[in-house]
Amino acid sequence: MKITKKLFLVLPLTLFLFSSNRFVFSNQDINAETLRQELVELEKHAKPIIEIFRKVPALVNPSVVSLITEKKVYGGDNHPAQPANPDQVPHAGAIPKKGLGSGIIVDERGYILTNNHVISDYSPEEITVVTYNEEQYHDITIIGIDPNTDLAVIKIDGEGFMPARFGNPEEVQVGDWVIAIGNPFGFQQTVSMGIISAKGRTHVIPLALPFLYEDFFQTDAAINPGNSGGPLVNLRGEVIGVNTAIATRSGGFQGVGFALSASIAQETVETIINTGTIVRGYLGIGTQDITDEFALKLGFENKYDMVKHFGLVKDKGVFVMEVWSETPAFKAGILPGDVICEMNDDVIKNSLDLQRVIRHAKIDARIMIKVLRNGEENILTAIVEQQPEDLSGRTYAAFRKQDEPSKFSIGLIVNDVTYEIARSLGLEKEEGVLVLEVDDNSPAGHAGIEPGDLITKVGTKNVNSVIEFMGIIEEYLSSNKTITVYIKNKGFVTLK
Repeated sequence: MKITKKLFLVLPLTLFLFSSNRFVFSNQDINAETLRQELVELEKHAKPIIEIFRKVPALVNPSVVSLITEKKVYGGDNHPAQPANPDQVPHAGAIPKKGLGSGIIVDERGYILTNNHVISDYSPEEITVVTYNEEQYHDITIIGIDPNTDLAVIKIDGEGFMPARFGNPEEVQVGDWVIAIGNPFGFQQTVSMGIISAKGRTHVIPLALPFLYEDFFQTDAAINPGNSGGPLVNLRGEVIGVNTAIATRSGGFQGVGFALSASIAQETVETIINTGTIVRGYLGIGTQDITDEFALKLGFENKYDMVKHFGLVKDKGVFVMEVWSETPAFKAGILPGDVICEMNDDVIKNSLDLQRVIRHAKIDARIMIKVLRNGEENILTAIVEQQPEDLSGRTYAAFRKQDEPSKFSIGLIVNDVTYEIARSLGLEKEEGVLVLEVDDNSPAGHAGIEPGDLITKVGTKNVNSVIEFMGIIEEYLSSNKTITVYIKNKGFVTLK
């Protein structure tokens, strides 16, 4: 490492030598004044682009605010999280908890769109809004939040604020120039420029929520802590995304930032302002796109082997991994292993398409769903129900007793072993799948498997997740092999 640093410092000195008016590079003299004149001429051609990058911030900055959050956290068992009496003097050992974020003015009456994670741990009196001209607002109202999109709307008192204009995210293409504006590390009204690196990114928000809505632009425009909730804009100064997350190993910018698409943000903010809450429908399924990565997890060499195995027409549609009991999907007869390819005549190519249809569906609406099951098309009808707070109390519906068992059904309902589950079972870094429910009249029931058992192997193959477990079981079922599973503290058990 030391050698590398020395080379880095010495090498430029050997290549570039500077005198009063000329450079020496590879022993060739270049007149500095000539270069300067050439650059002046070239700059004239670049002037329109330079003007764009000047005018966009000038247009958008008045619509961008900085959010500063601060609260006291009281340590020790005898010190409450907040003083019991407003007049109580804070404990001497109180540790201030501070946060930074950004927001977008979306209405001239002072409505501001931001990320839910920016304000979720703070009460209104613990939030300060700073506008582009450094005016501070302390009287904050939280209008509504939507954890499933990680968005929130707050309001400051006043009128005549300059709202940002939303653009059309459908027009955005990979390679487009974009500009991010926000409050990184507390440096207000910071502008960074980059391109759209990818679109339609999912699995970005690392939260264990059952109804996340994700459609992210990936960008290399610098996004850092404090940028969350600020706008990602196109070269017309239109908001195409809300800066939400970064992929980083250092905690700072490493060239991979994510902005939630304005298609989700705009409809969310309008609903919150108009109603103060978000009401959405749901099906009650967990899905995966048909990709090479997913095919490998199921034990196939690539997605084309998976397409052939399940009798699919092509690698489009969404693969149903999970169905929760007593949900619209369960009642409609959707099963794990089904591939959803159409909904209400809309072609479903991936999870984003499915998410979009459900997001726009009205409560109690009937949706016609075309699924592929064992190579055959099935038309099912689901009645959309209102999204519950969560799915606690509902189990995974790996089979339904009144129906034909699904191809994955051996009479078990299993779940991934999370950190919380492992800790509750007294396990450390344990991998496998946890048995939640057993059908007494099934191979698993006859083998004596019980809820609470931890399956760590199928045959000789280690099991680290539900996806791996289902893939290995399917492999055994399709080849009519005897299935043997290894249960912690019980050893090997054969399913007959």
